[in-house]
Amino acid sequence: IEAAKHNTDTWDTCPTCLQDFTGNVRLGLARARWNIAKKRSWRDGERLNAADRLAQALQVCLGDHDGALPLFEEVLRVSRKVDGDDDVNTLISMSNLAALHQKMGNHHLALPLFEEALEAQRRTIGATAPDTLLTLNNLAMHHLRTERFSISLPLAEKALKYRRKTLGRNHADTLESIHNLGLLQWHMAHGEYVSFTNAKDHEGECNVSGMERASVLLGESLEGRRRVLGEDHPLTKESVRASRHADEKLKELRAVNEKKRKHDDKTKETSAASSKSIAKKKKKKRKRADGGKGDSQNQKVEKQT
Repeated sequence: IEAAKHNTDTWDTCPTCLQDFTGNVRLGLARARWNIAKKRSWRDGERLNAADRLAQALQVCLGDHDGALPLFEEVLRVSRKVDGDDDVNTLISMSNLAALHQKMGNHHLALPLFEEALEAQRRTIGATAPDTLLTLNNLAMHHLRTERFSISLPLAEKALKYRRKTLGRNHADTLESIHNLGLLQWHMAHGEYVSFTNAKDHEGECNVSGMERASVLLGESLEGRRRVLGEDHPLTKESVRASRHADEKLKELRAVNEKKRKHDDKTKETSAASSKSIAKKKKKKRKRADGGKGDSQNQKVEKQT
């Protein structure tokens, strides 16, 4: 509680690395800050900030979407009334609520919020601002979940490109983009949205090159999250699971392809041997036929003599 009272702007940020606290520390601080701020007026900016931070912590640290939803909805509703539709904080709230709807499967509610937020953010704070890139990344994931891969891919690649440029390679948001692009490659390799749980039951073909790209990206994200967030962070554990599934699937595909290659090579060898045998038999038949013709001619010559 004392830590949560420290500073209204930096109470949830590490003073050393300047990134948000993670895991139980983040969740504990967010709950403590909300308990302090929730008694304030519904129009109070700090109350909105605390509600938003708690909603994010519940979502990221616990996966508690139901707990986060009413908080995000309140924050957006109040922000629209108090700050206006194009205010920076309103647009962040809009993007956060859209991302939550997406995770909960409410795609029809997520898309218009994403599109409204992205258009306004590009106009007001710029196309490469961190908040704009967050919305861009989330919109790419929305199209992934609805299997619009051709729309999702350039959005995800653009988000990663500018996050690397503006935030650096080791920033948590950059690592998120790498992870998400790896997930996109996983689904594109299957040709449809296939969860890790249902991957073994997938009956369609799977592209090896696409799975190789997925494996590399998910492995890169895992390595970065271990380094930046630590082994026990929920996002690191998410990467461990994703990377394991991609590596296992790639190993399986390569084994199937190797088996097919050996079978094809054996078939070619058998076919070549069969063709050679047939050719040899035909040659023998021709020799016998030529020999028979010579004997007949000799017999005719003897008779004439």
